[in-house]
Amino acid sequence: MTLRNKIVIVTGGNRGIGRAISLAFAQEGAKVIIAARNETKAREVMDDIKKQGSECLFVRTDVSQSEEIHNLVKATLDEFKRIDILVSNAGIISIAPVVDLQEKEWDKIMEVNAKGVFLCCRAVAKQMIKQKSGKIINVSSRLGKVGVPRYAHYCASKAAVMVFSQTLALELAPYGINVNSVAPGIIETDMQRWEWEWDRKVRGMSLEELKDEALATIPLRRMGTPEDVARVVVFLASADADYLTGQSINVTGGMEFR
Repeated sequence: MTLRNKIVIVTGGNRGIGRAISLAFAQEGAKVIIAARNETKAREVMDDIKKQGSECLFVRTDVSQSEEIHNLVKATLDEFKRIDILVSNAGIISIAPVVDLQEKEWDKIMEVNAKGVFLCCRAVAKQMIKQKSGKIINVSSRLGKVGVPRYAHYCASKAAVMVFSQTLALELAPYGINVNSVAPGIIETDMQRWEWEWDRKVRGMSLEELKDEALATIPLRRMGTPEDVARVVVFLASADADYLTGQSINVTGGMEFR
């Protein structure tokens, strides 16, 4: 796989899975634009990227705001003149049973996880159509393929990402643009640790018990790492995946087959 000098936008590229994706592209020689809200975390990732000898740019971005997406695309084109790859990774999570779920919380999850992907893809696709080339990878979740109690809003948002990605793949295929999504399972990140902490308080289980419970559901019997997801994303962005489009790739250690 050679991605040297490819121009890559990674939303939420400053922490967790997004951080691993940013670093993985840099290792392949790509030029990485980190679109995120937390500049401090982004600068830390940029320092690591620069140590590898790769170029990078930070653009403060709230993916739920169309004007900020416009600014992201403009800043990228001003600096690098094109966009080769978009990774829509930015996402948030919360936990509540449907009967307790507040409308504003539903809207918040949808604004970032679903609308954010739409806004980023719409803006970048216009440029890729002009170029007649490009790769788009949207980060969904295993929870977009299966219902899980207390996660209805999150599940719905990630299911939206998958079907949106399939539709976009069909619309952009005539222009030589590939669109795929990835569906991570249980990945050891700050977000996952926050979920475990919530479960620990509500269910009265220890962190060790919760981890053992999670491991029992994974055929490969280990937690996923951000790097596991990043390697799949980099593959989908490479020429090795030129004949893949409209697919949702599970990165779950065998938890999911659909």
